Amino acid sequence: MSIFSGLLNAQRSHFAGKENALASSMWFATAGESVVTRPLNSNANVDVLVIGGGINGLTAMLQLTKLGVDAMLIEAGEFGEGASGRNAGMVNPGQFLGPDEIRAILGVEYGDIFVDELSKGPDLVKEILIEHDINCYADFRPVIRAAHDTKTAQMLHRQVKLWSDLGQPVEILEGNKLFEITGSQRWKTALMDYRGFTIQPLAYVRGLANAVLRKGGQLYQNVRATSLSREGADWIVSTVEGHPIRAKKVIMATNAYTGSLHPAFAQVLVTCGAFGVATCPLDKKLRGLILPSGHSLYDTHKIPLFLRYDPEGRLMIGSLGNLSDDSRRSIEAWGKRVLKRLWPQLPAPQWSHVWQGTIGLTNHHLPRLLSPEDGLIGTIGCNGRGIAANSYFGRMVADITMGRKVARPLPIEKQAPRAFKGPQQDGLDLAMRLYRNTFLLD
Repeated sequence: MSIFSGLLNAQRSHFAGKENALASSMWFATAGESVVTRPLNSNANVDVLVIGGGINGLTAMLQLTKLGVDAMLIEAGEFGEGASGRNAGMVNPGQFLGPDEIRAILGVEYGDIFVDELSKGPDLVKEILIEHDINCYADFRPVIRAAHDTKTAQMLHRQVKLWSDLGQPVEILEGNKLFEITGSQRWKTALMDYRGFTIQPLAYVRGLANAVLRKGGQLYQNVRATSLSREGADWIVSTVEGHPIRAKKVIMATNAYTGSLHPAFAQVLVTCGAFGVATCPLDKKLRGLILPSGHSLYDTHKIPLFLRYDPEGRLMIGSLGNLSDDSRRSIEAWGKRVLKRLWPQLPAPQWSHVWQGTIGLTNHHLPRLLSPEDGLIGTIGCNGRGIAANSYFGRMVADITMGRKVARPLPIEKQAPRAFKGPQQDGLDLAMRLYRNTFLLD
């Protein structure tokens, strides 16, 4: 087991298996070449250190580099090895909550900014792709959120009304129009969100890293931070490699992979597994039956189901919850049951990939902006909606770190409510497994 693997599994349920290698992911097959960086062979002294080389950290580093800041980023594994390179690749605006729920949690001042700014998150990703010429197979067909029962269908109608009143491009799909897009009789109502789209997430992460390198930024892979301490006005970050880094300010971009590095960023999160199983590339005939219009889809279950194609025609089926070390065959069987439930006329598929990652959940279902000590800041907990949000928050945190005025959609908290851990997290893991094997397949 690699050093990075040990970090990944530090906060997981006791029933969870080890997070498998990034190469097991479907996205590894089409992500292109890995990013090449030089090793960290000596001690370092910088103005700003970014810890974490996913979307959040790399967009922060990209902004710092554009501003000419003396900055460095370290990543415990390779870029995208965490959830940024393992997710479903859906670039959705905001969070799962509606605008009324967001305002109720954050208050009107922050809530209005959050609704407005995060609704534009997918547009920011588009700007980044264009500005830095990142090829990550962006597909601008809108994402579908399908209701799994009557109650959630009513919730989607309500959300469409609220978002439409704010001028956002969303609509309800029902009847033959929905069937033509999905090819399934399972769903009767869905929300079509024209703001969202899909990308190849690992290719996006690698594109961000290469954009930073082209601008002369300092990036290091396979450098794991082991401790974070104060020495006078500076931060000292120790590394496994034995080369400490001194920095005036530190941006934490570790999210669910924080481990024991700093309690303020670890204790407020519930870590949750997210997994995918992918078929071998499907032929044209089968693709004409399953999501024939090529849209990506997720549903409204408490433990949602995700469905989409990759650039080579593999069909990904994903959900939440941890996998056991020996679960490949059982998850393939689960994927077969999902397909049979949605498209009963299909033949049994051949499977190519099974993988998992870890996401961070907060107790109020929204991200948090933490600054527990002077010169230490970061956002955590995107609750499964990380691509657009982390692209936004990475740049925002970089600007805040440098004293720039920005529209801030979250209050800065020194300390947030502690999430449950230990036996309670184990219970959540078991409940998710039960749900995905029963109610999710109803």
